[in-house]
Amino acid sequence: MKEGEFVLLAEPALALGQRLALIRAARSRVQAQYYSWAEDASGKLLLAELLCAARRGVRVQLLIDDLYAGDNRFLEMVACEPGIEVRLFNPFWLRGWRPLSLLLEACFSFRRLNHRMHNKLLLVDGNIGILGGRNIGDAYFGLGAGPHFLDLDIGCRGPLCQSLEQGFDQFWGSRWSQPIRRLLHRRPGQLEARAVNDFLLTLTDPAIAAIYDLPPALFEEPAVLTWHPGRAEVLFDRPGKGLVSRPGTARYLWRRLAESQGLLQLVSPYLILTRGLRRELQRLRRQGIEIRLFTNSLGSTDVPLVYGAYYRHRPWLLRQGVVLAELPASCGLSLHAKLILLGEREALLGSFNLDPRSLHLNTELMLRLHCAPLCAELQGWLHHWQERACEPDLLSPWWRRLIARLSDWLPLRPWL
Repeated sequence: MKEGEFVLLAEPALALGQRLALIRAARSRVQAQYYSWAEDASGKLLLAELLCAARRGVRVQLLIDDLYAGDNRFLEMVACEPGIEVRLFNPFWLRGWRPLSLLLEACFSFRRLNHRMHNKLLLVDGNIGILGGRNIGDAYFGLGAGPHFLDLDIGCRGPLCQSLEQGFDQFWGSRWSQPIRRLLHRRPGQLEARAVNDFLLTLTDPAIAAIYDLPPALFEEPAVLTWHPGRAEVLFDRPGKGLVSRPGTARYLWRRLAESQGLLQLVSPYLILTRGLRRELQRLRRQGIEIRLFTNSLGSTDVPLVYGAYYRHRPWLLRQGVVLAELPASCGLSLHAKLILLGEREALLGSFNLDPRSLHLNTELMLRLHCAPLCAELQGWLHHWQERACEPDLLSPWWRRLIARLSDWLPLRPWL
């Protein structure tokens, strides 16, 4: 465990504002690692700020999983800027005619391409960073028409950031990460890239940004945050998890759950009870541990197929005495936060879900946090949303109920 200072970033506008503030304050380097970087207003604004940072001499390293980055032309353009390096994790080699080429390549290389990088991390100057559940996109920052995600991030600074930097460097230098410029069949011309990047930079003008519905508050002085001292440790899966190396975060998670005492609270937007997870929950209940579980309802989830796999085990959970709560569709949000509260003084959070993909296939980033004030804030956040919880939503549209039932009819649960 390393000493550090921590702050909760629960509000979506605050989460985006702090990312922008960190990039604007960068002096030497910015390292970003994300599963998804959308080509929307917030994604373009963050790229614009990274361009500004690169032009004042900051080294920028972007590592994005290729599953959702292949259609983002702006990533290709900023990669032409001196000082910015963009790499794609586990890339598809057929770059054109998506999504047809994506499906074709997956037919021949499914096992490799099913392995994705799910980490979410922004690290600035090696001493301050943001990690959690949010990808880069309007849906995560409360922008656009929606639907929006209910999510959590943690800001951290201090010696812990050395571990974050080491984990990032491990991924950056792995054989799974390829420079985007090597993958392009047609590299952008210098004039073309310059024109596109100059367009991106116009978004740093509040008047231009307003045209894209970016609020003026994003260009004001950042809010003064209350940082809490604490201790934490960070765990990265190895880049080759599930293919050439064993899952690290999953084994660590089982150890932490086994040490639970009193009350265990689990928050997972995509919940699929593997045999190992069911066995662990049953063992904890026999020891008298109270377990509360918060997830999406059928009406709020963005992946009805996953809800169907969870709903199949819902009666078993109730028989075990697990207290269940689901986010109702009436909130207008879809749960995306990933959080485990072990008692009142310890929390696990990061990019992991309680499903087979996070446990066995995707690489994940997990933070174990000992910080009483911050854990109290997380308890308050969870209590607020649990009070708005609903019973299973059986009145969802027919197509959602049909997709949910497919998880019973098709052998898809190990891949969800």
